[in-house]
Amino acid sequence: MPKFQLSGLLTRIKNFYAGKIRPLLSRLPDFFLNFISSWWHVLLIGLAAVIFLYYPLGGLLINNIDKNTSYEINDNKPEQSCTVDMMAFIINREVNEKLWTPNLPFFFPSYFLDNMPAFQLGMISSVSDISRSFAARVEKSISEGNRLHLKKAAELLRYPGTVWLFSPGNKLLPAPSANTQYRKARKQLIKYNRELAAEKEIFYKSPSDLAYILAKSSRNLWNSAGKLEAHIRENSSSWTDFQADDVFYYHQGRAYAYFLLYKALGCDYKDVIVDAEQYQNWTALLKALENAALIDPFIIRNGELSSSSAPNHLSYLQSYLLKAQSLMQKIAQNLDTKQQPKDTVHAD
Repeated sequence: MPKFQLSGLLTRIKNFYAGKIRPLLSRLPDFFLNFISSWWHVLLIGLAAVIFLYYPLGGLLINNIDKNTSYEINDNKPEQSCTVDMMAFIINREVNEKLWTPNLPFFFPSYFLDNMPAFQLGMISSVSDISRSFAARVEKSISEGNRLHLKKAAELLRYPGTVWLFSPGNKLLPAPSANTQYRKARKQLIKYNRELAAEKEIFYKSPSDLAYILAKSSRNLWNSAGKLEAHIRENSSSWTDFQADDVFYYHQGRAYAYFLLYKALGCDYKDVIVDAEQYQNWTALLKALENAALIDPFIIRNGELSSSSAPNHLSYLQSYLLKAQSLMQKIAQNLDTKQQPKDTVHAD
């Protein structure tokens, strides 16, 4: 570009800035002061900040669906239960280390999150299932009047995860929060393992108890698969399905927690599993649960099953749950078969 043309262009830019931009900038502070001098203008600015900054950015920072499957099981204390330790670990991770989101009221930035709350509720549901099975079959007091810690923990874990400060039946009555109840449950689990370490309790690793736990978990996974099936059947033909992600993440949270808990169960009942020749089935069970936990699409779709373009992630999850359910059932049956002759001889 010739020198005289460049000089003329720069002159026009300077004149435009001096004539148009600078006056606007000089009047901007006065305009802002005049704007905020009215209370409704301030309210408008605050509302815009909440809508465009507080909820989106706050929710983004809080949202944390952790599907880490690489946790190592601590088996350095064979007299204690790895499964009970894992239950305490899951509660601590979701309630203490993170923010428990399912019960937060509207003034928290996570209020509009739905996937993380669904995932956390699914996880606690699985922990509650296993804790009830342990309380029913594993916890056997050897001293009269001794407190049953697992039973207490199981009762606390059945508490609704959506309770914040008020009773779900009557919003005027105060109630303990889910966070408080789950922390109490964790303390009971820790106390139980301490009782085992102090030899005040004994963890009997019975094949029949493991078969009972497997049978209970099998029924729970069958129910989860059934709920996924019902949602697919009723909503996959809809153009919009805003509930698909909530349903998906709840049952994936259940599968993920089952993976961690069954990984720990494998540590507790390692000798029982090997003696029953079920090690291969057990590893296949863990793999099915891990695969269910690791499905991670950017957007959850509930497309028609006959569609060649729209995926159905609920169906993918269901297939892994059914595989895990079938393996649980198979292992439980084999454990019962191995145990039956011994039980019969003992009865005679």
